[in-house]
Amino acid sequence: KVQKKKKPGLSNSTVRGIHMMLHNALDRAVKEKLILSNPTENCIIPKIEKQEMKILHPDHISAYLDAAEQRGALPMFYLELVSGLRKGELVALQWSDLDEANCTISVSKQASWDTEGNLILSQPKTGNSIREVSIPQDAVELLKQEHAKHPDNPWMFPSSRTGEMYHPDSVVNLHKKILKDAGLEHIRFHDLR
Repeated sequence: KVQKKKKPGLSNSTVRGIHMMLHNALDRAVKEKLILSNPTENCIIPKIEKQEMKILHPDHISAYLDAAEQRGALPMFYLELVSGLRKGELVALQWSDLDEANCTISVSKQASWDTEGNLILSQPKTGNSIREVSIPQDAVELLKQEHAKHPDNPWMFPSSRTGEMYHPDSVVNLHKKILKDAGLEHIRFHDLR
């Protein structure tokens, strides 16, 4: 059984992914008549445990944003708090996506990975994910100040190292550092949504 062979430290999600990969490979072997049956058919795979969602307490928002500002990332993380974008959508934003007059952000792309593991722009997760998101005027003002720092770069939040699109995992790592700087308990980046 897959559960009994689970090594300490592997999450249920990882075990399920390994099972799926083995199952698909062995299904192929059955179709090609290399084996008689798929031994993964009767495995009991673990359920994915839903993580309890934690939210950034309203009393902690100021400390969080102060820490983001100290790291030079206030516009990005303020926009995240007021818009609820996914990390891939946030890093894929370009200045052409900002409508200053109507205080909206156009979400029509996201950062994702191609089959070779390269970071690319792609359509958002679902058709409903293509949308206009209203943001407050103070967010627009912060974004305008950010744009003045790198007016010739098309990316709203370019990497300070490369000038290219910020890597989604780098946003998550920066979020963790901001929480630590602010003395706040860990909250997943996704839970800022």
